[in-house]
Amino acid sequence: MAFAGMLSEEDIKAAVQACQAPGTFDFKLFFAQVGLTGLSQADRKKVFTVLDQDKSGFIEEEELKLFLQNFCPAARELTVGETKALMAAGDKDTDGKIGIDEMAFAGLSDADVKAALDGCTAADSFDYKKFFKTCGLAGKSADDVKKAFATIDQDNSGFIEEEELKLFLQNFSAGARALTDKETKAFLAAGDSDGDGKIGVDEFAALVKA
Repeated sequence: MAFAGMLSEEDIKAAVQACQAPGTFDFKLFFAQVGLTGLSQADRKKVFTVLDQDKSGFIEEEELKLFLQNFCPAARELTVGETKALMAAGDKDTDGKIGIDEMAFAGLSDADVKAALDGCTAADSFDYKKFFKTCGLAGKSADDVKKAFATIDQDNSGFIEEEELKLFLQNFSAGARALTDKETKAFLAAGDSDGDGKIGVDEFAALVKA
């Protein structure tokens, strides 16, 4: 199996069965069911390599169409609509393909991310300045920060809304807790410099570097 040692065969089988009918594939649900969201950076890179069948360094639309077959050879192809939705979600720089940095947080080390998450496991202990510094994002380039923004902006609206902030930690580890209402509101207040109730990419960059 292509993902031996990383993902459980039972989880894969259940996830593939859950989206057998055309039009029922939900990438977020699928990633969560097979255990992809909780993988380390190194394992995500291995997954990327499997999906990138022509070894071009990118996952193109034709490869995404056959996405499920990487998990189970007998699985169906994704529909045109499902393929385009998966591409739109993953293609953060809109070049029509998904690069390895778009699969995960650009260049953050697993140890740093774990240390940052371990530092805020208790409710109401989340401190965004400390978190960004510990996970290493504060020291990253503007381009890397934009990629991180695009990952957190799950509905691709161009803004991070309160509901997305609440699930902020889960972008780093699927098993992480949701932020409390108090933490979420404090995080939003710190980042929302123009008072429109959401955080844009420039506001996010300022927050990361604060």
